[in-house]
Amino acid sequence: MTGDAEQVGAPPPTERRSDTGVVPTPTMPDQGPTPAPMVRKSRFTGAKRRSLVRGFVSVAVVLAAWEAAVRIFEPSTVIIVAPSAIPPAFWALAETGELWTHFRVSMKQFLLGYGLASALAIPLGLWMGASRRAHDYGDPWLTALYATPNVALAPLFIIWLGFGDVSHIAIIALVAFFPVIINTIDGVHAVERDLREVGIAFRANKREVFALVDLPGAMPYIFTGLRLAMARALVGIVVADLFGAQAGLGYLILTSAQLFATADVFVGVLILAALGVGLTWVLRVLQKKLTPWQIEVKAQV
Repeated sequence: MTGDAEQVGAPPPTERRSDTGVVPTPTMPDQGPTPAPMVRKSRFTGAKRRSLVRGFVSVAVVLAAWEAAVRIFEPSTVIIVAPSAIPPAFWALAETGELWTHFRVSMKQFLLGYGLASALAIPLGLWMGASRRAHDYGDPWLTALYATPNVALAPLFIIWLGFGDVSHIAIIALVAFFPVIINTIDGVHAVERDLREVGIAFRANKREVFALVDLPGAMPYIFTGLRLAMARALVGIVVADLFGAQAGLGYLILTSAQLFATADVFVGVLILAALGVGLTWVLRVLQKKLTPWQIEVKAQV
């Protein structure tokens, strides 16, 4: 038993004896460590491809069912139009330049309002999340204003700021502000206490703990708030155009509905929907770039 154990645990011989003398045993060349197979990346790519295919199939099935229902039941075009009637309406509005005017006005108001809301909500949310005193002072106001219907406050903005772009930008910023700040606060609160204690154990001061632990830990929540706020800001475009607008996608939708131009209504609605899909995709890509550790955690799960 002892001899077998020694044979099993002994290193492989580097030479052997023969009739002509000692002959070195050929050994395998040093090939270095074997690279790990790229299984994780290929699996992620396959899952992403399947998700895209399922999304396209879902949209195609709904559009086909919509087209078939309109052709079979033939409802009035005032009530609803087939999907095939929307592209001609789009081109008609685009050729006259009317569509681009509305699009340009709405995008300017959207970008300024959404940017203003993000610039205010993220720092304020980080402060309220990191400071218990700031949270105690600000939380009652935050809860009360978030529960207030934004449409009810929109006329006040018109009275205070007039009928121009400023009031519309303020309305869009108002509806986009709360999802960002609430998610930012929750993100700071969700950071594990053990991580902060590790930073303190390495003699990090409060500013370093905030910059190296709290802020990176809250980033996924901040992006979630930005995505929710983006959708609400697109709705805010229509809400703002309810009050004294002269141009914009919301104005196009409202005036087209009053003129019973249902195809034009769908043009405005689908443009807002496409903006929502496209901007959400941009935010997801940006989140993957800025929070790569979250992708690794999901892949391990």
